[in-house]
Amino acid sequence: MATLAVSNIAWSSEDEPAVAAALMRLSVTRVEVAPTKVFADPLAVSEKERGRYQKFWADHGISIVAFQSMLFGREGLQLFGEPGSRRELIETLRGFIDLAGSMGVHRLVFGSPKNRVRPPHMSEREAFTIAVDAFSVLGESAFRSGTVLCIEPNPPAYECNFVVNAAQARRLVGAVQSQGFGLHLDAAGLTLAGDDLAAEVVASGDAIQHFHISAPQLGPISAAGVDHRGAARSLKRVGYEGCVSIEMRPVPGSAAVESVEQAVNTARTEYAALFDGRKDSVFSSPSSE
Repeated sequence: MATLAVSNIAWSSEDEPAVAAALMRLSVTRVEVAPTKVFADPLAVSEKERGRYQKFWADHGISIVAFQSMLFGREGLQLFGEPGSRRELIETLRGFIDLAGSMGVHRLVFGSPKNRVRPPHMSEREAFTIAVDAFSVLGESAFRSGTVLCIEPNPPAYECNFVVNAAQARRLVGAVQSQGFGLHLDAAGLTLAGDDLAAEVVASGDAIQHFHISAPQLGPISAAGVDHRGAARSLKRVGYEGCVSIEMRPVPGSAAVESVEQAVNTARTEYAALFDGRKDSVFSSPSSE
């Protein structure tokens, strides 16, 4: 059964206790986390500190289901750069995979458009070969850790020039052929790439391992221009049972709790078709239970 999650990039660390309490009131039981926002050095975090953060969420009836923004601030690590840079990128992602495995986090989203810029001198064919080799290694690591690293198509509007739409992402996943490497779709990203969001969800089918409810430039998800309802119908049609995770930046001039509550309520409305005819406490308002 698909469930709703919210990414912690929507609030500051100072607002996290209040947001956690609000999510509990709203019966939201999943969060997605950017480890680079939580820990000063995610790859050197102690078991005690890691456990303390998990307990914080568990005390609110919430579990961590996914990682994102793992290479934030590490633009020097380039998938298509010098071999040394690529090796460091792979080892860094391996570190996050190990961290996810130790925390029981089952999905890692690899977007990082600025870390996968294909240089002008490199052909698409060469870039694809490099990517398949790198993600094959990472997929094996993820599989051994009990998690899945997911490629996110990023549109040119996000300064990306490699795997910019759903079809290209499916091709990469198909070439890697690893149980530890899967497909992540982002509602706004596909829309900005010119994809038909609902159609691409159907075309991707059971390859989808994770899904972001988003608006362009990570604005409020209530923003117009993204066919969320069509995506919801398609997700239901293909039998998707993973997380649909709200991804947005803090809303300027709005309190964190207020903006998160509004986003959750909007998601419940826009994605209601995904749960049509099925009782799901995650998507039921507290007043209706």
